[in-house]
Amino acid sequence: MFSILSADFSKNGSSRGLKRLLSGLLTLLAIASMSACSSNPAPLKQQYDLGPLAAIPATAVTPVTSAPAGLRFVLADIQTTAALDSQAMLYRLQYENAQQLKAYAYARWSMPPAQLIQQRFKQQTSAAGGLVLQRNQAAPDTPVLQLELDEFSQVFSSASSSHAQLNGRALISKGGKVLRHRQFQIQLPARQADAAGGATALQLAVDQLIAELQQEILQLH
Repeated sequence: MFSILSADFSKNGSSRGLKRLLSGLLTLLAIASMSACSSNPAPLKQQYDLGPLAAIPATAVTPVTSAPAGLRFVLADIQTTAALDSQAMLYRLQYENAQQLKAYAYARWSMPPAQLIQQRFKQQTSAAGGLVLQRNQAAPDTPVLQLELDEFSQVFSSASSSHAQLNGRALISKGGKVLRHRQFQIQLPARQADAAGGATALQLAVDQLIAELQQEILQLH
């Protein structure tokens, strides 16, 4: 094709030959580009959860492990904002527009955040020797924990630095009487500025929140 176009350009010595030459080159480039795109498979979607529980050293002594029999409570359904009512992994670019919540295209949670946290509470409490009860299983004076989740995202302060952001409110009641009510805002740095780094940092943030609330519940017994 190149030889034909070149010959036509030499013979006519006109702009018509140049136009044909450029048109042919653009066509070849377009075909090559489409071929390259079709040969590259689309990135696979990655799915994340909060990971396995970390082993507790035999020498560790915490309020949870020192009084496992007292760690019994009801965990009400966790309330979230509409943005968190899906499996999307959310992030914010604080250095561009912190008010814009975005979702990773090729990464998502295995369950919505409320379900992940609910499951994690049961796992952590069971591992400590305690028990998360259903309302119909609990005595009237069993503590009830209610959580409202406002933020469960990865926030980028720059293109190479990010942290987990976990915000919300916790309310602990007993016998219909509110005993504790507080807001929580937990920030933990991510080791890497991508979805995997954000998932790990959010796991640690959730575990920190669970440990804090377990201690508060134990203090009510």
